[in-house]
Amino acid sequence: MKKILLVLSLVLTMGLVGCSSSSSNGYKNVSSSAVQKAIKSSNLLVEMSMDYDIKDFEYFNDVEELIGEGFIIRAAMNVRLEDVIFIKATNEENAEKIYTTLESYKKEMVIKPFGDGYGAEENTTIAASTIVEQKGNYVYLISAKNAADIEKVIIDTIQK
Repeated sequence: MKKILLVLSLVLTMGLVGCSSSSSNGYKNVSSSAVQKAIKSSNLLVEMSMDYDIKDFEYFNDVEELIGEGFIIRAAMNVRLEDVIFIKATNEENAEKIYTTLESYKKEMVIKPFGDGYGAEENTTIAASTIVEQKGNYVYLISAKNAADIEKVIIDTIQK
């Protein structure tokens, strides 16, 4: 009887572990609004900013069906560079495709206009240190004075 109970408990434990590890990539299933709230409450954004839903931003029309949800935080004045784009893709394969689009965005919408110092002088440095990353189903771009600190907030929010 003890052997049967032991075998049954092992089978149940393995079943529970198998079911609970469906997201083995090390990232939680977090809404983009939770990440946005964490960034806003961190007080790391230095510019007056405006928030947009990612699906309202025409640049991403080509990959819109791959996007689950997301947001953009941009400096209110277009001569200042402070962009945070966060996208939660429908799956990891789609996140890879969105990552390619974000790399294009970085070249066309960050490096090209701001790389030569359009607006404030510091824009050149900020543009050069723009972060574009994919973490599981999440993809983000950060162009800001304190991009590494903002990235830490994102990672702390999505990581298990």
